[in-house]
Amino acid sequence: MSLFAYSQEIASEKQSRVKASDSVQVSKHSPTAAMLWSIIPGGGQIYNKKYWKVPIVYGLLEGSCYFLTKYASDMMLYRREFINRRDGNTELLIPGLADIPDENILYAKQKAQRNMEICIAATAIIYTLNFIDAMVDAHLYYFDVSDDLSFHWSPMLLPNPINTSPSYGVSVVLSF
Repeated sequence: MSLFAYSQEIASEKQSRVKASDSVQVSKHSPTAAMLWSIIPGGGQIYNKKYWKVPIVYGLLEGSCYFLTKYASDMMLYRREFINRRDGNTELLIPGLADIPDENILYAKQKAQRNMEICIAATAIIYTLNFIDAMVDAHLYYFDVSDDLSFHWSPMLLPNPINTSPSYGVSVVLSF
């Protein structure tokens, strides 16, 4: 069963549970389907019709994967250099790293490894946020933001009854 067919089946199950006489709005937009579409990065955002978020998701994932591969290759380079120095394989040494002491090569390898692990965590977090964003957007798909909702604030001066200097404040007005 394809992902699209499964999401349509979930939506039809929700519709069949709600009777026509109920005053509840039938939800045709499923958070579960949005989450399942998010297995493909950006799929849940497309399902929610938030197309502008797709380049952000792919840009973040591409950036984290770029740095992940960069730090992984740096770590392997320094690791090979350190092992070749330790084993005495002088013909396999990299000429550009010949002036650097062994301790600094080992430190550079450890630093590249730490940065690589951070990039792995960042990639996992970005991928997880992709799911969370799609589910939250699907839950709020029918949320009504009408013109009746408003929040106004303005500076305010009040007379001070104790002395002649005015009191400063902020006036906040919430309209529902």
